Amino acid sequence: MKRFALRSVDEALRELRAIGVGSVEVRATVAEVLKDVRSRGDAALRDLTVRFDGVELAAPLAVAPEELRGALESSPPELVDALSKAAANVRAYHAEEAPKAWRAQLAQGQTVGQEIMPLAAAGLYVPGGLANYPSSVLMTAIPAQVAGVASIVVCSPPRKDGSVPPGVAAACALLGLERVFPVGGAQAVAAMAYGTESVPRCDVIVGPGNAYVTEAKRQVMGEVAIDGLAGPSEVLIVADADAEPEWLAADALAQAEHGAGAMGAVLSLDRGLSDQLEGEILRLSQRLNIGIDNVTIVDCPSMGAAMELVNAFGPEHLELHVADPRKVLKKVRSAGAVFLGGHAATAFADYAAGTNHVLPTGGSARFSQGLSVDAFVRRVGVVEIDAQSARALAPLVATIAREEGLRSHALSAELRGGIASGPSDDAEPIDHADPGEARA
Repeated sequence: MKRFALRSVDEALRELRAIGVGSVEVRATVAEVLKDVRSRGDAALRDLTVRFDGVELAAPLAVAPEELRGALESSPPELVDALSKAAANVRAYHAEEAPKAWRAQLAQGQTVGQEIMPLAAAGLYVPGGLANYPSSVLMTAIPAQVAGVASIVVCSPPRKDGSVPPGVAAACALLGLERVFPVGGAQAVAAMAYGTESVPRCDVIVGPGNAYVTEAKRQVMGEVAIDGLAGPSEVLIVADADAEPEWLAADALAQAEHGAGAMGAVLSLDRGLSDQLEGEILRLSQRLNIGIDNVTIVDCPSMGAAMELVNAFGPEHLELHVADPRKVLKKVRSAGAVFLGGHAATAFADYAAGTNHVLPTGGSARFSQGLSVDAFVRRVGVVEIDAQSARALAPLVATIAREEGLRSHALSAELRGGIASGPSDDAEPIDHADPGEARA
């Protein structure tokens, strides 16, 4: 555990943010895996799973639907009930954010708008192996379902017997997902990006993973869409004198228990609170057997100073344990998700509150957002032009097109607008330095 006083935002950022540098070895290994899966398909997936996981995959590769249903039926009733209610909350949240088609009539009479079209296939990476994360199934699959994606593919690392973790299988059955593959790591990303004999090619790949998964997503980006490049989990907690020290300690440790690189920091506005918090962090860490190397207390001189640090850091999770959190929310410019008041622990949204837990990390909350329905749809522009609006628009288009030396663009508009082409059509075209810049 560390504790320091906030004197300079830049110094505090250096203390809180360990700048990760991609390993050359990781990049090279991932490139080799991607090439292998792209060329050999299922055979590569089987060989790589033996190499990295020590598991022989069964044939066929996909988990049988009856296995998924069996996992759900054999799950404890309280788990099924919790997953069902969490799923309902997540679905309700994403239904509210789903983009809608629209139309508007502009000045020259033309009608413009957008249609919202779902992607055909989405690939979900769900961490697994020794771990068991049914919550990640809910968080990645439900926004895809709300978007209307027809084909949803799930890849999750195998257990030693070649199966996917039971909670993951149960969550898939609960949501009606049947294309589930016990494949993990960079090879899973490759399979969903390129397609194999068994794994369908996807249009987008989403979900958290380790350094190899993240690097694989980076390398396939452009051939397939991705949700982002997630790193270790993090939380900043702004707390005033009335905050509950035990709650703060539990929330900071909840991030630390995510493992390597995960961090929790409390930006304390009261030195007395900081003193109590040190004791609570030590007590709870011993009780829960959680390391505290990446837990930090920052003594802040004012709310303004604390919020300056928050916005410079861009935390994945931001908790506001202050007297008027709604007022402070107006000062937040950078955060993946914001939790208002002492009762709003990050853990609630990790599982069941309704918002998505796949969020930007590593400072990327300064310019990106959490997983949403937007990741699974395309906004397609729609234009309707009748004869009257064509007559009104044609002179504008022709003037701009001729300025750019694109005479056929001008003619195309003038023909619709009933305008005779001018003598400048016979002029020499402009020699563009880059013909690729010409408008389609």
